Amino acid sequence: MPEQLAGEALGVALCMEGTALSDKGDMPGALAHYQAAVEAAPGVLSLYLILSNAQALSGDTLGARATLRTAARVSSRFDLESEFTLGRALVDAGAGADAVRCFRRVSAELPRDAGAAAALAAALRDAQQPVDAWREVQRALRLAPNDPVAALTAAQIRHDLADYEGAMAWCEKSLALRPDSSGARVTRGYLRHLTSDSRGGWSDFEARPLPAPRNSVALWRGESLSGRSILVLGEQGVGDQFQFLRFVMHPALQAATRVVVAVQREAVLLLRASGYDAVARDDVVQTDVYVPLLSLPLLLEVDADWRAELEAPYLVLPESLQRRRGAIKRVGVVWAGNPAHRNDAVRSIPAAAMHGLLQAHPSLTFVCMQHDVRDVDLPIDRWERPRAGDWLATARELCTLDLLITVDTGIAHLAGALGIPVWILLPHVPDWRWGTGGQRTPWYAAARLFRQPARGDWSRVITNVSAALAASVLVRVTTTRSDQSTEIG
Repeated sequence: MPEQLAGEALGVALCMEGTALSDKGDMPGALAHYQAAVEAAPGVLSLYLILSNAQALSGDTLGARATLRTAARVSSRFDLESEFTLGRALVDAGAGADAVRCFRRVSAELPRDAGAAAALAAALRDAQQPVDAWREVQRALRLAPNDPVAALTAAQIRHDLADYEGAMAWCEKSLALRPDSSGARVTRGYLRHLTSDSRGGWSDFEARPLPAPRNSVALWRGESLSGRSILVLGEQGVGDQFQFLRFVMHPALQAATRVVVAVQREAVLLLRASGYDAVARDDVVQTDVYVPLLSLPLLLEVDADWRAELEAPYLVLPESLQRRRGAIKRVGVVWAGNPAHRNDAVRSIPAAAMHGLLQAHPSLTFVCMQHDVRDVDLPIDRWERPRAGDWLATARELCTLDLLITVDTGIAHLAGALGIPVWILLPHVPDWRWGTGGQRTPWYAAARLFRQPARGDWSRVITNVSAALAASVLVRVTTTRSDQSTEIG
Protein backbone atom coordinates (compact mmCIF):
# COMPACT_ATOMS: atom_id res chain seq x y z
CA MET A 1 0.00 0.00 0.00
CA PRO A 2 2.74 2.60 0.80
CA GLU A 3 4.38 1.82 -2.58
CA GLN A 4 1.05 2.31 -4.36
CA LEU A 5 0.46 5.65 -2.62
CA ALA A 6 3.99 6.77 -3.48
CA GLY A 7 3.44 5.79 -7.12
CA GLU A 8 0.18 7.72 -7.25
CA ALA A 9 1.84 10.79 -5.72
CA LEU A 10 4.64 10.58 -8.30
CA GLY A 11 2.11 10.16 -11.11
CA VAL A 12 0.19 13.25 -10.04
CA ALA A 13 3.43 15.26 -9.74
CA LEU A 14 4.56 14.19 -13.22
CA CYS A 15 1.15 15.06 -14.62
CA MET A 16 1.34 18.55 -13.12
CA GLU A 17 4.78 19.04 -14.64
CA GLY A 18 3.40 17.88 -17.98
CA THR A 19 0.58 20.41 -17.77
CA ALA A 20 3.10 23.17 -17.09
CA LEU A 21 5.08 22.15 -20.16
CA SER A 22 1.90 22.06 -22.24
CA ASP A 23 1.05 25.60 -21.12
CA LYS A 24 4.49 26.69 -22.40
CA GLY A 25 3.85 25.06 -25.77
CA ASP A 26 6.18 22.10 -25.22
CA MET A 27 3.76 19.33 -26.22
CA PRO A 28 6.42 16.62 -26.78
CA GLY A 29 7.74 17.26 -23.26
CA ALA A 30 4.21 17.25 -21.86
CA LEU A 31 3.41 13.93 -23.55
CA ALA A 32 6.58 12.38 -22.15
CA HIS A 33 5.59 13.45 -18.63
CA TYR A 34 2.01 12.21 -19.04
CA GLN A 35 3.33 8.85 -20.24
CA ALA A 36 5.67 8.63 -17.26
CA ALA A 37 2.76 9.49 -14.97
CA VAL A 38 0.62 6.52 -16.09
CA GLU A 39 3.63 4.23 -15.79
CA ALA A 40 4.22 5.43 -12.24
CA ALA A 41 0.55 5.06 -11.25
CA PRO A 42 -1.06 2.51 -13.61
CA GLY A 43 -4.19 2.28 -11.49
CA VAL A 44 -5.21 5.95 -11.72
CA LEU A 45 -7.81 6.41 -14.47
CA SER A 46 -7.59 10.21 -14.61
CA LEU A 47 -3.94 10.04 -15.71
CA TYR A 48 -4.86 7.89 -18.71
CA LEU A 49 -7.64 10.30 -19.64
CA ILE A 50 -5.21 13.24 -19.55
CA LEU A 51 -2.63 11.38 -21.66
CA SER A 52 -5.16 10.22 -24.24
CA ASN A 53 -6.62 13.72 -24.55
CA ALA A 54 -3.16 15.17 -25.16
CA GLN A 55 -2.41 12.49 -27.74
CA ALA A 56 -5.67 13.22 -29.55
CA LEU A 57 -4.96 16.96 -29.58
CA SER A 58 -1.53 16.19 -31.04
CA GLY A 59 -3.14 14.22 -33.87
CA ASP A 60 -2.16 10.79 -32.56
CA THR A 61 -5.60 9.18 -32.79
CA LEU A 62 -4.32 5.62 -32.66
CA GLY A 63 -2.10 6.41 -29.67
CA ALA A 64 -5.03 7.93 -27.76
CA ARG A 65 -7.11 4.86 -28.54
CA ALA A 66 -4.36 2.52 -27.33
CA THR A 67 -3.96 4.49 -24.09
CA LEU A 68 -7.65 4.19 -23.29
CA ARG A 69 -7.65 0.50 -24.09
CA THR A 70 -4.81 0.06 -21.61
CA ALA A 71 -6.83 2.01 -19.06
CA ALA A 72 -9.77 -0.33 -19.59
CA ARG A 73 -7.52 -3.29 -18.77
CA VAL A 74 -5.52 -2.05 -15.77
CA SER A 75 -6.99 1.08 -14.19
CA SER A 76 -8.98 0.94 -10.96
CA ARG A 77 -12.65 1.92 -11.23
CA PHE A 78 -14.55 1.72 -7.97
CA ASP A 79 -17.69 3.60 -9.00
CA LEU A 80 -20.10 3.74 -11.94
CA GLU A 81 -19.18 7.33 -12.74
CA SER A 82 -15.60 6.28 -13.53
CA GLU A 83 -16.86 3.37 -15.61
CA PHE A 84 -19.19 5.65 -17.54
CA THR A 85 -16.47 8.26 -18.06
CA LEU A 86 -14.04 5.69 -19.44
CA GLY A 87 -16.73 4.17 -21.65
CA ARG A 88 -17.59 7.54 -23.15
CA ALA A 89 -13.92 8.29 -23.80
CA LEU A 90 -13.49 4.91 -25.51
CA VAL A 91 -16.47 5.56 -27.79
CA ASP A 92 -15.16 9.02 -28.67
CA ALA A 93 -11.79 7.45 -29.53
CA GLY A 94 -13.36 4.84 -31.81
CA ALA A 95 -12.87 1.91 -29.45
CA GLY A 96 -16.50 0.90 -29.07
CA ALA A 97 -15.81 -2.79 -28.49
CA ASP A 98 -13.84 -1.91 -25.35
CA ALA A 99 -16.51 0.57 -24.25
CA VAL A 100 -19.21 -2.11 -24.39
CA ARG A 101 -17.81 -3.81 -21.29
CA CYS A 102 -17.86 -0.54 -19.36
CA PHE A 103 -21.45 0.26 -20.26
CA ARG A 104 -22.66 -3.29 -19.66
CA ARG A 105 -21.49 -2.93 -16.07
CA VAL A 106 -23.21 0.46 -15.73
CA SER A 107 -26.41 -0.81 -17.33
CA ALA A 108 -26.47 -3.90 -15.12
CA GLU A 109 -26.19 -1.73 -12.03
CA LEU A 110 -28.78 0.75 -13.32
CA PRO A 111 -31.34 -1.33 -15.25
CA ARG A 112 -33.97 1.46 -15.18
CA ASP A 113 -31.61 4.20 -16.35
CA ALA A 114 -32.37 5.25 -19.94
CA GLY A 115 -29.03 7.05 -20.29
CA ALA A 116 -27.11 3.90 -19.41
CA ALA A 117 -29.11 1.86 -21.93
CA ALA A 118 -28.61 4.50 -24.65
CA ALA A 119 -24.88 4.65 -23.93
CA LEU A 120 -24.61 0.88 -24.23
CA ALA A 121 -26.51 1.03 -27.52
CA ALA A 122 -24.11 3.65 -28.88
CA ALA A 123 -21.11 1.57 -27.85
CA LEU A 124 -22.56 -1.55 -29.50
CA ARG A 125 -23.15 0.43 -32.67
CA ASP A 126 -19.57 1.68 -32.62
CA ALA A 127 -18.45 -1.94 -32.13
CA GLN A 128 -20.27 -2.90 -35.36
CA GLN A 129 -23.03 -4.83 -33.56
CA PRO A 130 -26.13 -3.03 -34.87
CA VAL A 131 -28.64 -5.79 -34.06
CA ASP A 132 -27.66 -5.81 -30.38
CA ALA A 133 -27.47 -2.03 -30.44
CA TRP A 134 -31.04 -1.81 -31.72
CA ARG A 135 -32.28 -4.01 -28.90
CA GLU A 136 -30.60 -1.78 -26.32
CA VAL A 137 -31.81 1.50 -27.79
CA GLN A 138 -35.37 0.17 -27.82
CA ARG A 139 -34.99 -0.45 -24.10
CA ALA A 140 -33.72 3.11 -23.65
CA LEU A 141 -36.69 4.50 -25.56
CA ARG A 142 -39.16 2.49 -23.49
CA LEU A 143 -37.65 4.06 -20.39
CA ALA A 144 -37.46 7.58 -21.91
CA PRO A 145 -39.61 7.82 -25.06
CA ASN A 146 -38.94 11.55 -25.49
CA ASP A 147 -35.17 11.49 -25.16
CA PRO A 148 -33.73 13.20 -28.28
CA VAL A 149 -30.32 11.58 -27.82
CA ALA A 150 -31.79 8.08 -27.71
CA ALA A 151 -33.91 8.90 -30.76
CA LEU A 152 -30.83 10.04 -32.66
CA THR A 153 -28.98 6.87 -31.65
CA ALA A 154 -31.96 4.88 -32.94
CA ALA A 155 -31.72 6.75 -36.26
CA GLN A 156 -28.01 5.97 -36.59
CA ILE A 157 -28.57 2.28 -35.81
CA ARG A 158 -31.39 1.96 -38.37
CA HIS A 159 -29.04 3.60 -40.87
CA ASP A 160 -26.40 0.95 -40.12
CA LEU A 161 -29.06 -1.73 -40.69
CA ALA A 162 -29.81 -0.20 -44.13
CA ASP A 163 -33.30 0.85 -42.98
CA TYR A 164 -33.08 4.37 -44.37
CA GLU A 165 -36.79 5.10 -44.09
CA GLY A 166 -36.81 4.07 -40.43
CA ALA A 167 -33.61 6.04 -39.83
CA MET A 168 -35.19 9.17 -41.27
CA ALA A 169 -38.27 8.78 -39.09
CA TRP A 170 -36.18 8.54 -35.92
CA CYS A 171 -34.01 11.44 -37.04
CA GLU A 172 -37.07 13.62 -37.56
CA LYS A 173 -38.33 12.66 -34.11
CA SER A 174 -35.01 13.62 -32.56
CA LEU A 175 -35.14 16.99 -34.31
CA ALA A 176 -38.71 17.53 -33.22
CA LEU A 177 -37.59 17.02 -29.62
CA ARG A 178 -34.43 19.12 -30.03
CA PRO A 179 -34.58 21.32 -33.16
CA ASP A 180 -31.14 22.84 -32.56
CA SER A 181 -29.30 19.49 -32.58
CA SER A 182 -26.40 19.78 -35.01
CA GLY A 183 -25.73 16.04 -34.76
CA ALA A 184 -29.28 15.17 -35.80
CA ARG A 185 -29.19 17.61 -38.70
CA VAL A 186 -25.91 16.25 -40.06
CA THR A 187 -27.24 12.69 -39.68
CA ARG A 188 -30.34 13.72 -41.62
CA GLY A 189 -28.03 15.22 -44.24
CA TYR A 190 -26.31 11.86 -44.71
CA LEU A 191 -29.68 10.16 -45.09
CA ARG A 192 -30.94 12.75 -47.55
CA HIS A 193 -27.90 12.28 -49.77
CA LEU A 194 -28.26 8.50 -49.65
CA THR A 195 -31.91 8.76 -50.67
CA SER A 196 -31.28 11.24 -53.53
CA ASP A 197 -32.31 14.46 -51.77
CA SER A 198 -28.99 16.19 -52.30
CA ARG A 199 -30.35 19.72 -51.94
CA GLY A 200 -31.68 18.90 -48.48
CA GLY A 201 -28.42 17.12 -47.74
CA TRP A 202 -26.27 20.15 -48.54
CA SER A 203 -28.51 22.32 -46.38
CA ASP A 204 -28.26 19.97 -43.41
CA PHE A 205 -24.49 19.71 -43.78
CA GLU A 206 -24.24 23.37 -42.78
CA ALA A 207 -24.91 22.22 -39.20
CA ARG A 208 -21.47 20.54 -39.12
CA PRO A 209 -18.60 22.23 -37.24
CA LEU A 210 -17.47 24.78 -39.83
CA PRO A 211 -13.78 25.58 -40.26
CA ALA A 212 -12.59 29.16 -39.99
CA PRO A 213 -9.29 30.82 -40.94
CA ARG A 214 -6.80 31.88 -38.30
CA ASN A 215 -7.08 35.53 -39.30
CA SER A 216 -10.19 37.71 -39.13
CA VAL A 217 -11.91 37.68 -42.50
CA ALA A 218 -15.53 37.70 -43.64
CA LEU A 219 -17.44 34.57 -44.60
CA TRP A 220 -18.46 34.42 -48.27
CA ARG A 221 -22.19 33.93 -48.72
CA GLY A 222 -22.46 33.73 -52.49
CA GLU A 223 -22.19 37.40 -53.48
CA SER A 224 -20.13 38.55 -56.47
CA LEU A 225 -16.38 38.05 -56.12
CA SER A 226 -15.43 40.54 -58.82
CA GLY A 227 -12.40 42.50 -57.61
CA ARG A 228 -12.07 40.37 -54.46
CA SER A 229 -9.97 37.42 -53.30
CA ILE A 230 -11.25 34.28 -51.58
CA LEU A 231 -9.77 31.54 -49.41
CA VAL A 232 -11.39 28.10 -49.86
CA LEU A 233 -10.84 26.15 -46.63
CA GLY A 234 -10.39 22.42 -47.08
CA GLU A 235 -11.95 20.35 -44.31
CA GLN A 236 -12.46 16.81 -43.07
CA GLY A 237 -10.44 14.07 -44.80
CA VAL A 238 -8.11 14.49 -47.74
CA GLY A 239 -10.53 12.47 -49.87
CA ASP A 240 -13.22 15.10 -49.27
CA GLN A 241 -10.78 17.77 -50.42
CA PHE A 242 -10.04 15.95 -53.67
CA GLN A 243 -13.75 15.29 -54.21
CA PHE A 244 -14.95 18.87 -53.69
CA LEU A 245 -12.04 20.53 -55.44
CA ARG A 246 -14.11 20.49 -58.65
CA PHE A 247 -16.32 23.28 -57.33
CA VAL A 248 -13.35 25.65 -57.07
CA MET A 249 -13.45 25.82 -60.88
CA HIS A 250 -16.99 27.22 -60.85
CA PRO A 251 -17.26 30.57 -62.71
CA ALA A 252 -18.57 32.29 -59.59
CA LEU A 253 -15.29 31.58 -57.80
CA GLN A 254 -13.08 32.05 -60.82
CA ALA A 255 -14.40 35.61 -61.08
CA ALA A 256 -12.27 36.45 -58.03
CA THR A 257 -8.92 38.17 -58.40
CA ARG A 258 -7.33 35.30 -56.45
CA VAL A 259 -8.64 31.91 -55.35
CA VAL A 260 -6.51 30.28 -52.64
CA VAL A 261 -7.20 26.67 -51.67
CA ALA A 262 -6.10 25.54 -48.20
CA VAL A 263 -5.60 21.78 -47.95
CA GLN A 264 -3.68 19.25 -45.88
CA ARG A 265 0.01 20.07 -46.00
CA GLU A 266 0.96 16.81 -47.74
CA ALA A 267 -1.39 17.67 -50.65
CA VAL A 268 -0.13 21.20 -51.31
CA LEU A 269 2.53 20.26 -53.88
CA LEU A 270 0.03 18.14 -55.81
CA LEU A 271 -2.45 20.98 -56.12
CA ARG A 272 0.27 23.45 -57.08
CA ALA A 273 1.52 21.07 -59.78
CA SER A 274 -2.05 21.01 -61.08
CA GLY A 275 -2.24 24.78 -61.32
CA TYR A 276 -4.07 25.63 -58.08
CA ASP A 277 -2.98 28.41 -55.74
CA ALA A 278 -2.64 26.08 -52.75
CA VAL A 279 -1.45 26.54 -49.19
CA ALA A 280 -1.52 24.39 -46.06
CA ARG A 281 -4.61 24.61 -43.90
CA ASP A 282 -2.77 26.10 -40.94
CA ASP A 283 -1.04 28.81 -43.02
CA VAL A 284 -2.23 32.39 -42.59
CA VAL A 285 -3.33 33.92 -45.91
CA GLN A 286 -4.78 37.38 -46.44
CA THR A 287 -7.91 37.39 -48.58
CA ASP A 288 -11.12 39.41 -48.64
CA VAL A 289 -13.42 36.50 -47.80
CA TYR A 290 -13.30 32.77 -47.05
CA VAL A 291 -15.60 29.78 -47.57
CA PRO A 292 -15.55 26.19 -46.25
CA LEU A 293 -14.96 23.81 -49.15
CA LEU A 294 -17.98 21.57 -48.43
CA SER A 295 -20.31 24.58 -48.37
CA LEU A 296 -19.74 25.30 -52.07
CA PRO A 297 -22.48 23.04 -53.52
CA LEU A 298 -25.13 24.80 -51.43
CA LEU A 299 -23.85 28.32 -52.14
CA LEU A 300 -23.34 27.66 -55.85
CA GLU A 301 -26.61 25.69 -56.18
CA VAL A 302 -24.85 22.82 -57.93
CA ASP A 303 -24.52 19.10 -57.31
CA ALA A 304 -22.24 16.14 -58.01
CA ASP A 305 -23.02 16.16 -61.72
CA TRP A 306 -21.73 19.70 -62.24
CA ARG A 307 -19.04 19.61 -64.98
CA ALA A 308 -20.13 16.07 -65.92
CA GLU A 309 -20.80 17.18 -69.48
CA LEU A 310 -17.16 18.26 -69.81
CA GLU A 311 -15.91 14.72 -69.16
CA ALA A 312 -12.54 16.19 -68.21
CA PRO A 313 -10.57 15.79 -64.99
CA TYR A 314 -10.24 18.83 -62.75
CA LEU A 315 -6.92 17.68 -61.32
CA VAL A 316 -4.43 17.59 -64.19
CA LEU A 317 -0.71 17.02 -63.85
CA PRO A 318 1.77 18.34 -66.42
CA GLU A 319 1.73 16.37 -69.65
CA SER A 320 5.15 14.85 -68.92
CA LEU A 321 3.71 13.06 -65.89
CA GLN A 322 0.87 11.36 -67.74
CA ARG A 323 0.80 8.18 -69.78
CA ARG A 324 -1.58 7.20 -72.54
CA ARG A 325 -3.57 4.18 -71.40
CA GLY A 326 -4.52 1.30 -73.65
CA ALA A 327 -5.01 -2.34 -72.72
CA ILE A 328 -5.21 -3.13 -69.01
CA LYS A 329 -1.74 -4.20 -67.91
CA ARG A 330 -0.95 -2.33 -64.70
CA VAL A 331 -3.50 -2.41 -61.87
CA GLY A 332 -3.10 -0.60 -58.56
CA VAL A 333 -4.63 -2.14 -55.43
CA VAL A 334 -5.64 -0.63 -52.07
CA TRP A 335 -7.45 -2.84 -49.57
CA ALA A 336 -7.54 -0.69 -46.41
CA GLY A 337 -8.06 2.90 -45.38
CA ASN A 338 -6.74 4.94 -42.49
CA PRO A 339 -7.00 2.78 -39.33
CA ALA A 340 -7.76 5.92 -37.32
CA HIS A 341 -11.03 6.39 -39.24
CA ARG A 342 -14.04 5.51 -37.11
CA ASN A 343 -15.60 3.37 -39.84
CA ASP A 344 -12.41 1.70 -41.02
CA ALA A 345 -13.43 -1.78 -39.84
CA VAL A 346 -16.46 -1.60 -42.15
CA ARG A 347 -14.83 -0.16 -45.26
CA SER A 348 -11.47 -2.01 -45.22
CA ILE A 349 -10.78 -5.54 -46.46
CA PRO A 350 -8.35 -7.99 -44.80
CA ALA A 351 -5.21 -8.24 -46.89
CA ALA A 352 -5.55 -12.03 -47.16
CA ALA A 353 -8.95 -11.64 -48.83
CA MET A 354 -7.25 -10.01 -51.84
CA HIS A 355 -4.91 -12.96 -52.41
CA GLY A 356 -7.27 -14.91 -54.66
CA LEU A 357 -8.05 -11.89 -56.81
CA LEU A 358 -4.42 -11.16 -57.52
CA GLN A 359 -3.48 -14.80 -58.11
CA ALA A 360 -6.36 -15.21 -60.58
CA HIS A 361 -4.83 -12.74 -63.05
CA PRO A 362 -1.16 -13.66 -63.54
CA SER A 363 -0.91 -11.74 -66.81
CA LEU A 364 -1.42 -8.42 -65.04
CA THR A 365 1.13 -6.37 -63.14
CA PHE A 366 -0.28 -5.40 -59.76
CA VAL A 367 1.03 -2.31 -58.01
CA CYS A 368 0.67 -2.01 -54.25
CA MET A 369 -0.72 1.47 -53.59
CA GLN A 370 -1.48 0.62 -49.96
CA HIS A 371 -0.11 3.20 -47.52
CA ASP A 372 2.26 2.02 -44.76
CA VAL A 373 2.01 -1.61 -45.87
CA ARG A 374 4.03 -4.23 -44.05
CA ASP A 375 5.64 -7.16 -45.86
CA VAL A 376 3.52 -9.58 -43.83
CA ASP A 377 0.36 -7.88 -45.15
CA LEU A 378 1.17 -8.33 -48.83
CA PRO A 379 -1.23 -10.86 -50.38
CA ILE A 380 1.36 -11.93 -52.97
CA ASP A 381 5.10 -11.53 -53.32
CA ARG A 382 5.09 -10.65 -57.02
CA TRP A 383 4.11 -7.06 -57.44
CA GLU A 384 5.51 -3.59 -57.60
CA ARG A 385 5.80 -1.35 -54.59
CA PRO A 386 6.34 2.35 -55.35
CA ARG A 387 8.42 4.39 -52.96
CA ALA A 388 6.48 6.20 -50.26
CA GLY A 389 5.89 9.90 -50.81
CA ASP A 390 3.36 12.70 -50.61
CA TRP A 391 0.16 12.97 -52.62
CA LEU A 392 2.02 14.32 -55.64
CA ALA A 393 4.16 11.18 -55.72
CA THR A 394 1.00 9.09 -55.37
CA ALA A 395 -0.65 10.96 -58.23
CA ARG A 396 2.36 10.40 -60.46
CA GLU A 397 2.21 6.68 -59.74
CA LEU A 398 -1.52 6.62 -60.42
CA CYS A 399 -0.85 8.12 -63.84
CA THR A 400 1.16 5.01 -64.76
CA LEU A 401 -1.79 2.70 -64.03
CA ASP A 402 -4.49 1.44 -66.33
CA LEU A 403 -6.84 0.84 -63.41
CA LEU A 404 -7.03 1.34 -59.65
CA ILE A 405 -8.99 -1.11 -57.47
CA THR A 406 -9.56 0.34 -54.02
CA VAL A 407 -11.78 0.48 -50.99
CA ASP A 408 -13.52 3.74 -50.16
CA THR A 409 -10.61 5.90 -49.05
CA GLY A 410 -8.79 9.07 -50.12
CA ILE A 411 -6.92 7.57 -53.08
CA ALA A 412 -10.24 6.66 -54.72
CA HIS A 413 -11.10 10.35 -54.90
CA LEU A 414 -7.64 11.26 -56.13
CA ALA A 415 -7.94 8.76 -58.99
CA GLY A 416 -11.41 10.05 -59.82
CA ALA A 417 -10.21 13.66 -59.82
CA LEU A 418 -7.36 12.70 -62.17
CA GLY A 419 -9.78 10.92 -64.50
CA ILE A 420 -8.07 7.55 -63.97
CA PRO A 421 -10.32 4.46 -64.17
CA VAL A 422 -11.08 3.39 -60.61
CA TRP A 423 -13.15 0.53 -59.20
CA ILE A 424 -14.38 1.39 -55.70
CA LEU A 425 -15.34 -1.45 -53.34
CA LEU A 426 -18.16 -0.39 -51.02
CA PRO A 427 -19.66 -1.86 -47.84
CA HIS A 428 -23.35 -2.79 -47.73
CA VAL A 429 -24.19 0.56 -46.13
CA PRO A 430 -22.01 2.96 -48.11
CA ASP A 431 -20.84 6.45 -47.29
CA TRP A 432 -23.39 9.16 -48.07
CA ARG A 433 -21.78 10.18 -51.36
CA TRP A 434 -22.31 6.87 -53.18
CA GLY A 435 -26.08 6.46 -52.90
CA THR A 436 -27.78 3.14 -52.25
CA GLY A 437 -27.52 1.41 -55.63
CA GLY A 438 -25.99 1.30 -59.09
CA GLN A 439 -22.51 0.86 -60.50
CA ARG A 440 -21.99 4.45 -61.60
CA THR A 441 -21.65 7.71 -59.73
CA PRO A 442 -22.10 11.28 -60.94
CA TRP A 443 -19.00 12.23 -58.97
CA TYR A 444 -16.53 10.49 -61.28
CA ALA A 445 -17.09 9.50 -64.91
CA ALA A 446 -14.29 6.91 -64.85
CA ALA A 447 -15.42 5.22 -61.61
CA ARG A 448 -17.28 1.93 -61.20
CA LEU A 449 -18.83 0.87 -57.90
CA PHE A 450 -18.84 -2.68 -56.50
CA ARG A 451 -21.23 -3.05 -53.57
CA GLN A 452 -21.54 -5.65 -50.82
CA PRO A 453 -24.81 -7.57 -51.30
CA ALA A 454 -25.00 -8.11 -47.52
CA ARG A 455 -23.23 -6.71 -44.48
CA GLY A 456 -19.63 -7.93 -44.30
CA ASP A 457 -19.79 -9.95 -47.55
CA TRP A 458 -16.50 -8.99 -49.16
CA SER A 459 -16.11 -12.40 -50.81
CA ARG A 460 -18.93 -11.65 -53.27
CA VAL A 461 -17.41 -8.27 -54.01
CA ILE A 462 -14.03 -9.82 -54.76
CA THR A 463 -15.66 -12.44 -56.98
CA ASN A 464 -17.49 -9.75 -58.96
CA VAL A 465 -14.35 -7.65 -59.27
CA SER A 466 -12.36 -10.64 -60.52
CA ALA A 467 -15.01 -11.45 -63.13
CA ALA A 468 -15.17 -7.83 -64.28
CA LEU A 469 -11.40 -7.66 -64.48
CA ALA A 470 -11.26 -10.80 -66.61
CA ALA A 471 -13.98 -9.44 -68.88
CA SER A 472 -12.25 -6.07 -69.24
CA VAL A 473 -8.93 -7.67 -70.13
CA LEU A 474 -10.67 -9.90 -72.68
CA VAL A 475 -12.54 -6.99 -74.25
CA ARG A 476 -9.40 -4.87 -74.48
CA VAL A 477 -7.39 -7.72 -75.99
CA THR A 478 -10.14 -8.56 -78.50
CA THR A 479 -10.51 -4.91 -79.50
CA THR A 480 -6.77 -4.49 -79.91
CA ARG A 481 -6.50 -7.58 -82.10
CA SER A 482 -9.43 -6.36 -84.20
CA ASP A 483 -7.82 -2.98 -84.71
CA GLN A 484 -4.53 -4.60 -85.67
CA SER A 485 -6.28 -6.85 -88.21
CA THR A 486 -7.96 -3.83 -89.81
CA GLU A 487 -4.67 -1.99 -90.08
CA ILE A 488 -2.91 -4.99 -91.65
CA GLY A 489 -5.71 -5.60 -94.12
